[in-house]
Amino acid sequence: MKKKALAVVLTLCMAAGLLAGCGSKPAENTAAAPSGQTAAEDTAGDKEETSEPAAVTEAQDTEKEPVELTLWVTSRNTDDWSTEMENQFLSEHPWITLNKVVKEGDPGNEFYQGMAAGNAPDLVNCSFTMMNSYIAAGILEPLNTYTDNWDEWGNFTKEYVDMFTRDGNVYGLPGSVAPMLFGYNKALLEAAGVTEPPKTWDEAIEVAKLVNDPSNQITGYATLAAEWTEWFFQYYVWQAGGDLTKENADGTAELTFTDPAVIEAAKFYQRLRSEGVLQSDLTLKFGDLVTNFGLGKIGMMPFAGDWVSEAISNGIDPDDIGLCLPPAGPSGEQTTAIAGTCYVINAKADQAKKDAAWEYISYYTSKEYLTSFFENLATKGAPNPVIIPRDDMSVTDFYEFPEEYKEVLEAAKTVGRLEFYGKADFGSYVDRAVQKILVDPNADPEKEFADAQKLCENEALDAFNEANKR
Repeated sequence: MKKKALAVVLTLCMAAGLLAGCGSKPAENTAAAPSGQTAAEDTAGDKEETSEPAAVTEAQDTEKEPVELTLWVTSRNTDDWSTEMENQFLSEHPWITLNKVVKEGDPGNEFYQGMAAGNAPDLVNCSFTMMNSYIAAGILEPLNTYTDNWDEWGNFTKEYVDMFTRDGNVYGLPGSVAPMLFGYNKALLEAAGVTEPPKTWDEAIEVAKLVNDPSNQITGYATLAAEWTEWFFQYYVWQAGGDLTKENADGTAELTFTDPAVIEAAKFYQRLRSEGVLQSDLTLKFGDLVTNFGLGKIGMMPFAGDWVSEAISNGIDPDDIGLCLPPAGPSGEQTTAIAGTCYVINAKADQAKKDAAWEYISYYTSKEYLTSFFENLATKGAPNPVIIPRDDMSVTDFYEFPEEYKEVLEAAKTVGRLEFYGKADFGSYVDRAVQKILVDPNADPEKEFADAQKLCENEALDAFNEANKR
């Protein structure tokens, strides 16, 4: 297996274009998944296409009843490799045909609506952020009867399996994982006399002061301030020892916007601003920050492993991209988030379709398939350090990353957690409060977050609890 040196990947990335996962949005925040679901022809709108199985030989199983498996796919172009892998699946499962329905955007996030409308697929690859709601709604098939008899099941990383296990039932099979890490520009830190990244919030402020150089348009520290601020802000709340919501045993939520840890995180944000080390232009959006990091204009910022290739495409030397766990807050913990995708099966599908769906999932999450996926990806120059949610393989088996990448990916398995409960419903209220304390230096964090909690309770909490109570 030929490994690609990270420095060489720069040329390949710029020649082949960005391939996967750059700039995940907070609603999904997922890396490009090694998924057969996206292997559809480039087309527009919703359309159906059926893949017929390859010719059946006498040695193949001809006793099973034919099953048509409906998938939701996006209209991204397929390549020769993905076509070959799909044909291999069909050849090995001659009783299965694939009915691929093109759905733009994120098919996994539309699964609930599809269930309500009666046109949901038999399986889907959905983001981690949707799993709690889907499990609570009872629309996912428990996978235990399949996983218990699968010889590869013991190789899946327990931390990720447990996230989607309720009362002993496994509801999702993790397909890809992208941890939120902390990125730093090694060249900028070294030029400022800093030999290693900060380990605490206080150290981060001091390092940012040394790196910050407004005359050369270099920002010491960056975070989201114009949109989706709750996405990054939640990490700081966790690092301060608290959370923004509490999930009750019955699936309902309590808002904890006034938790002391929330106020501590807000005060840290205000300190970044008052110390003059935060980006001066608070209107910069997520994509702007990743671009500026790649242009060498940001010293440090929260940074996901699947943004590396995008940063490289903007000119940064791959060897200058440092990745570590985020600095610890008052709790002493370096807690961060993990995002990713899970394969799930439609609980309302008939048994034959459920069985066929498992055959598809186990094929596309097998070690053999994943090895081929990352070997193929390596030839296209995609150096994103993401987590394969298995203990018997790592993305570092396929690329020559800096040693620190391997270490931080391993560490992220134990400190990563899912985004705060109810984020999709409550996040906008947190966002307003965060923006207010950053824009107005006289804003009182306790008042702003208390007001945000009251508004959220009045407008969103009851509806959320009614929908999620079990």
